[in-house]
Amino acid sequence: MASRYSLLGIVLNVLFCVTTNAEVKPYISTEAEYRTECKTCPRSLCTNTLYYEGGESLNATCWTRGTKIMGDRLWLKTESECYVTQYDVLEYDGDYTTDLAYCGKKSEEQHLTLEDATLQYKTECRICPSITCDTVSYLKEDTDVTLTCWTDEDTQIIIDDPYWMKTTNNCYVAQKNLYSKPDITYLDNCGPIPFLEVLHHWNENGTSDVNKREPDALSLPVPIEQSAQYLINVTVGEEYAYCRYCPEDRCRVKKRYEFDQEVWLQCLVDTNGTWWSETTDFCYVKNSDFWQSPEGDYYRNPLCERFEDPDEDDE
Repeated sequence: MASRYSLLGIVLNVLFCVTTNAEVKPYISTEAEYRTECKTCPRSLCTNTLYYEGGESLNATCWTRGTKIMGDRLWLKTESECYVTQYDVLEYDGDYTTDLAYCGKKSEEQHLTLEDATLQYKTECRICPSITCDTVSYLKEDTDVTLTCWTDEDTQIIIDDPYWMKTTNNCYVAQKNLYSKPDITYLDNCGPIPFLEVLHHWNENGTSDVNKREPDALSLPVPIEQSAQYLINVTVGEEYAYCRYCPEDRCRVKKRYEFDQEVWLQCLVDTNGTWWSETTDFCYVKNSDFWQSPEGDYYRNPLCERFEDPDEDDE
């Protein structure tokens, strides 16, 4: 009798396993709700294999765990053998973790190339490699950053350099803003990068702990034309333009620029209604000394105060 019950238990167990396995689907069809990156691993810092446009269809073949995005660590592997966060696809009326197979423990691993660098200038670290992309962090000169990958594909050329570097702040800096060019033979290519917006791609879990601050509500000058190249290139329109240690006439002169000399600007300062610009020589010139009007002619020329640490005590 005991053996008969044992045999019955084995049969029921087999039937249960067959039934359970039958519920696991080979794939689930869905579509990207927002433009989203499909990555080589389920981590925000991993490089991209491709990206999906909003509304583009895809098939999820298995699930895994990765970077927490909006409170959710669930990522999906697609038929293209890359990973998207569940947050970026349409809501599924079911449970991926029961309806799809688990991709395996190895799928959760993060593989990155890393290289240290230091910023030479004040730098906007952007969610994608163009000055039209949202700023994630405002980083001061001499800030140490860690680079993870590089790209020169469809990027914003800064002065004469198309290369941008992704950092462990989970945002991109222009190579021109670094003290020296990194050896990209030691870094991965970032892969295809779409235009992204912080509105849909804010990473709440803090892969950007170092120097990361949410862009604040400071208002920028209204641009007249949207054709900036950051760092911004202007020319002196007076016989001399004095570059001072601080943005006031009373401040000591650090450097003197001559008529029609080319100058590169980092950011803007409004001193009692008079606009000044900090140059790459780390001194300030009145904007009225230039042929151009940097506070009006250029798109997203940042305010210098954005690069200051709000918690830093005034000296």
